[in-house]
Amino acid sequence: MPTPEPHLDFAPDRPIDWTPMVHRDVVLVPWGENPPGGARRAAGLFDAENRFLPEGHCWRYPFEPITVEPVPPVTEGRIERLSGRWLFGGLFYGHFGHFLVETTARLWATGLFDDLDGLVFYPKRLLTHERRMFRETMPFFELCGLATLDLRVPQKPVVIDELLTPPPGFGMGEMMAGRPDYRDWMRANMGRAIAPNGPEAIYVSRARLPSKRGSILLEDRLEALLAAEGYTIIHPQEDPLERQIEIWKAARRVIALDGSALHFGAMLLPEGAEVAILNRGPSQNIEDYILQFRAFAGIDPLRIDALTGYFHPAGQRVVKREVFATLDFAAVGAALRAGGFIRSDTPWQNPTRDEILAAAAHEARDGTLDWTEI
Repeated sequence: MPTPEPHLDFAPDRPIDWTPMVHRDVVLVPWGENPPGGARRAAGLFDAENRFLPEGHCWRYPFEPITVEPVPPVTEGRIERLSGRWLFGGLFYGHFGHFLVETTARLWATGLFDDLDGLVFYPKRLLTHERRMFRETMPFFELCGLATLDLRVPQKPVVIDELLTPPPGFGMGEMMAGRPDYRDWMRANMGRAIAPNGPEAIYVSRARLPSKRGSILLEDRLEALLAAEGYTIIHPQEDPLERQIEIWKAARRVIALDGSALHFGAMLLPEGAEVAILNRGPSQNIEDYILQFRAFAGIDPLRIDALTGYFHPAGQRVVKREVFATLDFAAVGAALRAGGFIRSDTPWQNPTRDEILAAAAHEARDGTLDWTEI
């Protein structure tokens, strides 16, 4: 009979049923010699008898792992050994959104042990120096109370004295709700020593992110309208994590385009805060953020769908998360007013066609854009 496809048992309302088992002399293979192509990659764990450990699979969605079993390693000769007891963390992402959603998914289990020596991950990128993979996110681990643990993202196979392999408690799609163990651990530990300090009303801007990240056109117009309503405009990527935590903990009203910064917000906003999320493109990733806010903070965000279309590079495949969308400002203002997020009765005005085309030309740089109506 064929081997059944791996499947992750992921129930957001059920605590994780995991009996810790210590695997000894585990070989971690960060890059298999059988790359499958696409978003999937070959990486895995092998026990002391060279048997593949399915616990080493990484998951973005519960119905299919994003890792495939690598070719069994040849461990003859010199191979680095990681001494002590380690916890397997999965796949280490550099992109902050994927880092939060996927790389932190097993950290909930650190609270079960007081004898861990370190955390070990597969690398997402092939780099000469492994520290480049995680040096910018070191403050995150410190702010979670994990500063005493060593962190490794080896680029070559290593042997690990003792390894614990907890299942993930967070992820993409329906996994965005998290498991109770993960939600409780993250909300209790993320920035636990940091007090709220910031404005009550914030708008989370994407205007200073690289163009490739995608957004809406004329976001500065939206910023100005919200500033006039008393909102402080924040650009999270420009602040250290400590300051981001202070701001999120203090906020009581949040307006934002859907984007990675909201993952952090759902982990930190106090219950009772009000959130409005504007859909910024055709990908419909807004559903993930709404699910996360409901599960993590008991917040049911106001969803605003007010797109009229989007610009994208002409003659190329449309990457839905990288388009620049056009917004019906009048509809956004009306929705925010009805939801109690703004007070002014003055209707918001839509930009002229010339203003939209000028903004699109600015984003196009030297290329040509097509526009698709929604």
